[in-house]
Amino acid sequence: MKRYLSFVVIALLLASCGSDHFISNKEYRMKVAKRFEERKQFAQHRNAQLFDVFNQNITTEEQEALMFLYAYMPLCDLADYNGDFFLKQVRFAFKARETFSWGKEIPEEVFRHFVLPYRVNNENLDSARWVFYGELKDRVKGMSMKDAALEVNHWCHEKVNYQPADERTSSPLSTVRTSFGRCGEESTFTVTALRSVGIPARQVYAPRWAHCDDNHAWVEVWIDGKWSYLGACEPESDLNIAWFTEPARRAMLVHTKVFGDYTGSDEVVKKSDNFTEINVVGNYAKVKPIFIKVVDGKNSIVENAKVDFGLYNYAEFYPIATKYTDSKGLASLTTGLGDLLIWASKGGEYGSMKISVGTSDTVVVALHAHSPSSLIVDYDLVPPMENTPLPVNAKAKEENQKRFAYEDSLRAGYRSTFIDSLSTVEIAAKLNLDKVKVHKILKASMGNWKEIKTFLLTSDSSYRTFVLPLLETIAEKDLRDTRAEILNSHLCNASAAYNSDAYDRELFISSVLNPRIKNENLIAYRKPLHDAFAGMIKGDREQTTNELVTWIKSNITIADDENYYNLPLTPVGVYELRVSNRESRNIFFVAVCRSLGIPSRLEPASKVAQYHNGKQWLNVYFEEQAQQQPDKGFLVLDKSHIAKGFDPRYIIHFTIGKLVDGVYKTMDYGDETKLSSFPGKMELEVGSYRIITGMRGSNGTVYAKLTHFEVTKGKAITVPLEFREPTAQQTVIATLPADIKLFRESGAEATITQLMLGKDAAMVAFMEPGKEPTKHLVESIRAAKAQFGKWNGSIILVMTNNQTLKAMAKDIAGGFPANSNLLTDKDGQALASIKTALKMTGRVEMPLVIVANAKGEILLTSTGYKIGLSEQILKIDCTKLSCSR
Repeated sequence: MKRYLSFVVIALLLASCGSDHFISNKEYRMKVAKRFEERKQFAQHRNAQLFDVFNQNITTEEQEALMFLYAYMPLCDLADYNGDFFLKQVRFAFKARETFSWGKEIPEEVFRHFVLPYRVNNENLDSARWVFYGELKDRVKGMSMKDAALEVNHWCHEKVNYQPADERTSSPLSTVRTSFGRCGEESTFTVTALRSVGIPARQVYAPRWAHCDDNHAWVEVWIDGKWSYLGACEPESDLNIAWFTEPARRAMLVHTKVFGDYTGSDEVVKKSDNFTEINVVGNYAKVKPIFIKVVDGKNSIVENAKVDFGLYNYAEFYPIATKYTDSKGLASLTTGLGDLLIWASKGGEYGSMKISVGTSDTVVVALHAHSPSSLIVDYDLVPPMENTPLPVNAKAKEENQKRFAYEDSLRAGYRSTFIDSLSTVEIAAKLNLDKVKVHKILKASMGNWKEIKTFLLTSDSSYRTFVLPLLETIAEKDLRDTRAEILNSHLCNASAAYNSDAYDRELFISSVLNPRIKNENLIAYRKPLHDAFAGMIKGDREQTTNELVTWIKSNITIADDENYYNLPLTPVGVYELRVSNRESRNIFFVAVCRSLGIPSRLEPASKVAQYHNGKQWLNVYFEEQAQQQPDKGFLVLDKSHIAKGFDPRYIIHFTIGKLVDGVYKTMDYGDETKLSSFPGKMELEVGSYRIITGMRGSNGTVYAKLTHFEVTKGKAITVPLEFREPTAQQTVIATLPADIKLFRESGAEATITQLMLGKDAAMVAFMEPGKEPTKHLVESIRAAKAQFGKWNGSIILVMTNNQTLKAMAKDIAGGFPANSNLLTDKDGQALASIKTALKMTGRVEMPLVIVANAKGEILLTSTGYKIGLSEQILKIDCTKLSCSR
């Protein structure tokens, strides 16, 4: 039997005197030691993998740091990583502290919570800390702490820039290999890089903006005793400068999750045994505390009621914070000065109220038991007001832009090493595979193309018929970060069981061969799971799955709160640890079924585990109270109230939510799925539902409609899908200055007036290539290409110089409206003239978009990116002096 340090020995060790402690506070050391012992028992099924590391020759400081990490790490890390990995994380954190001059300036608590932790959010973990340390050490050594932080961000921009991606967060090294990531991946990558050189850093997050349908993550760094912010992979000339400065000043909540038992002075949004989520919105916006008092039907206070502070965004009321009432029935939140929908619930009873934070103090919400089966409610939801923009140092910005462009060229140079078209064709020909499909797959694999190429060339020829289906079935991000050996393992172990008499081919591909289940880390799980559970195959699929469900219920302990980063455990991790959250357990069930050749999936909308019995999909339940398939009814969406030519998109314009335990849960029908793609009659489980529709005005105000209805067994209910258009009349905002001069790449002059000849209107957008809001706008215009093609207007995209014009030309190559024009504003005079006409002063949040009619009357202005802007522009009738939207 392995020998481990007992709690008594650890307690004596930690209580000893000396200056070599990682945790100097004796009381806190004892708290960590106690929690460590609890976690060791909790993870007992992986004792050797996790705790053998303590038998190595490690210092007291290393031991205490390692114990701190184990004491508070999430379930996914206990399940999927080993002790040597965590010890190396500790040693390189200490090495960075010793290497750089600022190491000794960092207080113990700040280092413990914001340098030592190896995890930033829900990314897959890798060896980035020591890889990045090696790359950055000589580059920042000798700098001040502030200059080093700015330099690290420049290095990050050389490696990565913004591009939308799916919800699974790539590991930092995978993000480098791909060379791009969404904001959550950019900020995870940047925090990891900063921590690798010993600079305290944290990812902060606006879970939803109030003024537009989006969210954002960025980075805060601890410099000279205080926290400052920067845009991840978007370097500026100084701290506290970023494109999102103005949106953040209108935020309702900005929070960050702190690893471990944190005792700082910040407002706590959520506290658990493992982490503390703190509210830092006061660093950015005007805020005030709002108090919610929850009472029952007799006006008596309700203790421990759940209170969701719901912010309208993406056609739902997203809970930016969830609190629970105290003994006085009160819950509070410090938040921005916009509108929220408060939803309180307990024991199946619930109540709601729309509030305006700026004019509210203590709000009383009463709980009730009945569902609003036919209630229709209209809400106008107003975001915090826009602020006067903060000033900007134009000279420093210009110098930074030059370096920004150079860093873009470095990244472009790396991307030029990705596989070329000729090579993809040669590979396809060699393997006798479809050339178009192979080309598409290899191009999508980006910096991971060598791994995908290796998989194609080394795959077993016996199973080649399933090579392309496997690659087409997994997510695009899987192509960018999955190793060849993992893909080969799935191909061989799945394909060997295929029998055309036993399987529908398409069902086999999607629900057996496919290794991707949800957003878990993709590993080679089939062989170990098949070997572990092959003995259960004694009858038909129902008998096998029933036996598997029984095994899971008997052997897997559910601990939802322990997996607080919501990163699923891998199926092998669940099997080894024997502890899981519900989501990972469901993924595990699907993985085992697929490993045994049983078609299985998570139901697309509800995410309930299912298997296919040869005729139909059947739900699988693990909780005792769910013993039968649910009753079903039908929903028919009445589309007669929708304006001609408008095809609403799910999540963007409307959502459907089911009332579960007193709270509406949004159904998953795919992001941005068009209404025209929905079936005429939708099958739903019996219960209470709510449809939310919303249209956003130019100032960010949302005009929402909530329609409640009941689905009953075997019956169809028809519910109107109605949208409230913003009621404000479009008026003339200003007059476009005459003969604003812009320049083509050749240097030829062109005025906006010339570009509008024969057109009813012009959309002029001043843009910053490489910045996230500009990329969002570009994608929005690209998505509306067909509509803009019918629009009798000129799209004028304006850059600051020819170099940025060339960069934008690459971004919009192909798939952009034909009525688009790319020009430069060489000396900034065009932007200055527009600002004067609009009476704008100071910094302007880019992109700045204006729409003017043929008379030069400006009918719309927009700063920053707003979802739905293209739709809003296309609705303007620019043939009229005063346009109605």
